[in-house]
Amino acid sequence: MPKRKRREQQHLRQESTRRKSYTLGGAASGEKFKPPFPMNLMQNQKAFWLVGAVIMIGGLFAAVFLRSQNPSRTSPDVPSATASPTVDPNATPTPTATPDPKKFTEAAQVTDPSKSYQATIKTDKGDIVLKLYVDKAPLTVNAFVFLAQKGFYDGIVFHRVEPGFVVQGGDPTGTGSGGPGFETDIDQNDLKNKRGFVAMARAGASTKFGSQFFIDLKDNVALDSPSASVPKPYYPFAEVVSGMDVVDKLVKGDVMRSVTIQETAVAPAQ
Repeated sequence: MPKRKRREQQHLRQESTRRKSYTLGGAASGEKFKPPFPMNLMQNQKAFWLVGAVIMIGGLFAAVFLRSQNPSRTSPDVPSATASPTVDPNATPTPTATPDPKKFTEAAQVTDPSKSYQATIKTDKGDIVLKLYVDKAPLTVNAFVFLAQKGFYDGIVFHRVEPGFVVQGGDPTGTGSGGPGFETDIDQNDLKNKRGFVAMARAGASTKFGSQFFIDLKDNVALDSPSASVPKPYYPFAEVVSGMDVVDKLVKGDVMRSVTIQETAVAPAQ
């Protein structure tokens, strides 16, 4: 065989070998090219989509993690603002708690020992005027004046009327068990429970009182000294100077329309 012919046949054999190594889609299995990873994934659609899904999910988790590490970070090109809540104009407003006008934590200091005080109790039967002994019972008078100035007694009933004994009122519940929300220490003094005098009611042997007071309808000597029924004396703080006839007409359930305070400066002694 001529030399040239042999070279042509050898060239053809080499070309066939190259096609076997690099040409895709040959008929024989040996002629099919198998590219290395990751290009071989292109030939397996399931593997391709699985890897793509894993990469996508991983990217989302990474973004969420980075955002959580710096939640306040915003784009410098976008102004940030706090959104205001949307208000429904037709919504029913939420009610707020209303303070009880008949409850206080303490009696503020409102009286002055250099002044004299009177209280006028207006009822449907007439007016009752009290002289308040601020010099004899400063704590008691101050508590009474404080409550009166706050309108505490306005509209409260006389819940207890014992003919020939006492008329009692000052309980905002009208039951005899209510009070102003605080208590005051009693003032010991030399005033007696004579007819027309006024003292604060209290529970048993307690040395404190609330807001309830009583008016003596007679000389109640038994209230002036300790006894089995009266563990501690009741010390008056006021006296009816006008309207005792009105007091005698009162019955259980009569209302104190208002209690007003009049104060007068006391002229200095000459």
